[in-house]
Amino acid sequence: MKQLSPFAVFFLLILVLVPDPALAFRNPPATSRLFIATVTAYSSSRSARTASGTRASDGIAACPRKYPFGTKVVIEGRTYECRDRLNRKYDDRFDIWKPTRTAARLFGKRQRFVAAVIPANPIFVLAGGPQIRLARY
Repeated sequence: MKQLSPFAVFFLLILVLVPDPALAFRNPPATSRLFIATVTAYSSSRSARTASGTRASDGIAACPRKYPFGTKVVIEGRTYECRDRLNRKYDDRFDIWKPTRTAARLFGKRQRFVAAVIPANPIFVLAGGPQIRLARY
């Protein structure tokens, strides 16, 4: 019979001795808003970087500056994450990323219900560390 490594024994002891609430993930409190907004679409190459530094991909939205990076927005039943910014003159709309220019043009400009879930502590939203500039809302 094989012997357990010291790491495995330590891990098993931690699981037995540490209470369950200490290991549970705690969801931070957040606020949500529901409103009607202008929604448009844009496209870029997949190697392009967004304002937050991540690569452009499906599920990315460009949001007004009052929403911090990492804010989740639900548009037409689909969840997007704010990882890009709009020009200041378009501070009243949302721009969702599409893989092709044709798909973005077909989406056009629409008035849609938007539900924004804003994290209570936007500093720890980005996985890469604290956010440098906090937006006020």
